[in-house]
Amino acid sequence: MTSGARRMARVLRVISVGGVLAAIVVFMSLSALASKVEPVTVDGNPKCADINPAYTGELSVDPPQDGTFTDGTLTVTITNFDGNAATLDWSSNIGVNAVFAKGGPEGNLYTYDPPATSDTGIHPPVNPNNGTNYGWSHILFCYVATESTPSPTPSTTPTGTPTPTPSPSVTPSETPSGSPTPTTSSTPSVLPTETVHSPTPSSTTSVLGEKFGHTGADVLRWMLIGFGLLLLGIAAYVISLRGAKANR
Repeated sequence: MTSGARRMARVLRVISVGGVLAAIVVFMSLSALASKVEPVTVDGNPKCADINPAYTGELSVDPPQDGTFTDGTLTVTITNFDGNAATLDWSSNIGVNAVFAKGGPEGNLYTYDPPATSDTGIHPPVNPNNGTNYGWSHILFCYVATESTPSPTPSTTPTGTPTPTPSPSVTPSETPSGSPTPTTSSTPSVLPTETVHSPTPSSTTSVLGEKFGHTGADVLRWMLIGFGLLLLGIAAYVISLRGAKANR
């Protein structure tokens, strides 16, 4: 085998090893982008209580976007939202039982048992007409809210005590001027005024993490790239072996 052939064989082996390693990296990256659970498609536009009556807490983000949102109990931070049909990642301060990703005529329901505080790759269902995700409508975060103890109702019992007037003395020459009339003094209690604040999600700018385009189309593209690199590595290795045999 000539020196040129040996160099070519070494280059092909390097290409084959590099292609296989690159393919492994691509496939590992795709697996990291996948959600922790497989979603179930649910028709319509349900609320959390419609999905499960135990889900008494609900935080809606409409439309989904990067940022931090709260209803006063649950606080969720959304990151890596790249566009209308993209996936997104989320993290929360307390456990979330379910996430409903609404898009098109239906939505993807992600259920966590036990409750989760983060997940990645959340997306609406795939549109069968074009093979990509439906555009986002909104996202629901469902959780079991802790019941608060109701405050005691103030007493409404009158504070005054009836005090009868003394009866006049009766003498043969006098007739009592009138029958005693009890008088009652009462001070009505005043009920405290309770102001109810409806939870309004507030959004603040979050620190964006490193983005990786992972819509349905992007995932397919990266899978094809991974398979291409793998095939390139195998082909380079086979060519190097044939070249080595031919030059013996």
